Amino acid sequence: MSVELPQGLAQAFSVAAGELGMCCAAWLYVKDVARFAGDAGVSSLRDALGRSFPVLDTVAEKWLAGSREPHTDPGAVLGALDGTRQLVVVGLETEFLDALIPKLEGIRLALLRSSPFEVDWERVLSNYAGRVELVELERFQAWAGPRSTLLTFAYGVHGAGTHVMPAWLRVTGDDVRTQFRSLIAWDVLRAPMFVYPRWLVEVDSATFTELV
Repeated sequence: MSVELPQGLAQAFSVAAGELGMCCAAWLYVKDVARFAGDAGVSSLRDALGRSFPVLDTVAEKWLAGSREPHTDPGAVLGALDGTRQLVVVGLETEFLDALIPKLEGIRLALLRSSPFEVDWERVLSNYAGRVELVELERFQAWAGPRSTLLTFAYGVHGAGTHVMPAWLRVTGDDVRTQFRSLIAWDVLRAPMFVYPRWLVEVDSATFTELV
């Protein structure tokens, strides 16, 4: 059964994806629709926006298969960050960062200013009360060093590959890899995507020091 959804959802989701990250925005939308329209509403949401936003499509499929929450436990990431003293995060997923950042004792932290969506970066930073800095693409190498790490969010693993934000390719050239201690991917989606991965690029999982 199809459920009629409000007009303008695609534009609204783009705004949410910019402020929260694609995975976090997808869970927010799926939960809200399910609360008012059940699984039929989630199916309609997937039909309406899934091809435009493949992460939303996958989260909707996970919901329909029985999943009810994203897996935000940062334990594996913290293990991968052992020994790190400076961390640059490429991409934005606020619920995952909210779980991780309070546990990063003694680690200087920056977000790379880069997103395919419009982002109010100052508002994002204000949520972390001075704990997080903002670094421009042209300046991120100033954070390099033997105890520095690059971290990005990955969106599902399929075979030998995974998908990440395009900015990851711009910060992980051969000349950069040797300047950072580790290159870590945090799989926030934990399921392969079913439609063309718009907004993302595919990379070989083996290019990461760790994929958790």
